[in-house]
Amino acid sequence: MNSMVLLVEDEQKTAEMLKRALETENISVTWVSDGKAALKTMAKGKFDLVILDLKLPGASGDEVLAELRKIDPYVEVIVYTNYQDPPVMKKLINLGIDGYISKGASADLWETVEKVKSMLDPFSDDQRRELLAATPLGAFHNVDDENAR
Repeated sequence: MNSMVLLVEDEQKTAEMLKRALETENISVTWVSDGKAALKTMAKGKFDLVILDLKLPGASGDEVLAELRKIDPYVEVIVYTNYQDPPVMKKLINLGIDGYISKGASADLWETVEKVKSMLDPFSDDQRRELLAATPLGAFHNVDDENAR
């Protein structure tokens, strides 16, 4: 897996542990600790997934998410928090979060890693082969061939 993840987390130990765990699974992680940095980083690069804490210095996670959606409306976003205010959760759902992971003392780090992996690569090898076999020939063209013209 060669996926790019943006981790937006202000708690250093939490971020370092999750970053290291994801990197052991060959997932590239860019870690930022506040909302402004998240928006700057998102504007510079293409990410497959954003893991977003809600309690951030300078801006709340829902404010950051609203701005992230303007930069890339299709990036998958997992909210990573132990904060569950109903009006905020409703706003997050309306902004199109793709998942929610609880963090904190009772959270299982490897369960979090597995959830992230499943969002980055939702198909098994067998499912991928089946999909490709069912795809009509010529449905996709090789970009390299097109650039060579």
